[in-house]
Amino acid sequence: MTADSKRFHPHGKHLIAGEWVGGGETFANSPATGESDQFQSGTPAHVDRACQAAEEAFWSYAYASRETRAAFLDTIADEMEARAETITEIGTRESGLPEARLQGERGRTTGQLRLFADHIRKGAHLDRRVDGALPERQPMPRPDIRMIQRPIGPVAVFGASNFPLAFSTAGGDTAAALAAGCPVVVKGHSAHPGTGEIVAEAIHAAIQKCGIHPGVFSLIHANSREVGQTLVQHPLIKAVGFTGS
Repeated sequence: MTADSKRFHPHGKHLIAGEWVGGGETFANSPATGESDQFQSGTPAHVDRACQAAEEAFWSYAYASRETRAAFLDTIADEMEARAETITEIGTRESGLPEARLQGERGRTTGQLRLFADHIRKGAHLDRRVDGALPERQPMPRPDIRMIQRPIGPVAVFGASNFPLAFSTAGGDTAAALAAGCPVVVKGHSAHPGTGEIVAEAIHAAIQKCGIHPGVFSLIHANSREVGQTLVQHPLIKAVGFTGS
């Protein structure tokens, strides 16, 4: 087997609602080692398509059982581990981080996914609270007051430059949103788009295995601010997740 045959060759497309989308302008990444790859450059139209799909997915995914969402998170972790060598290879090549660091970060990422799966199985994330009625209260009675955490809608997530796995495509922000029942649209970081692509492939495989609505996750590549601005300002996006310093 030659060295090149072990190399992951990204197709450079966006993943939008279960489809790999190409055909537009491209940009080249700047890997720490090896040759550059070409990636699609996202547009506002891509953002709108992904957000519309996320909103459609919300009405089934948000009301799925906790076990369904937990199994989905566990399956994403499984699919990432099944691609372990490929993730390490492209992650090391793009970021320049040593293999041991990427392997450890992958373990952290799958650990986060499994941690959220366990958390929602227990139901603790719902934070249920009940204040009983006070019918004798003066000057007027108080009824039952009940609180429960509920999913709010599609969430935008921005990949971080220095953590291509743990704080990017399937990182903590994505895992938390999916655990809560919120579909995710990821704006991939242009410093490691190939790493984002292979992780998106793992999420896509988990969606298919678990029978989840494909709009629950989209990844849009971009090397300009236009996509990020459009995503944050989109009326269907209800929250934004970004972890950075």
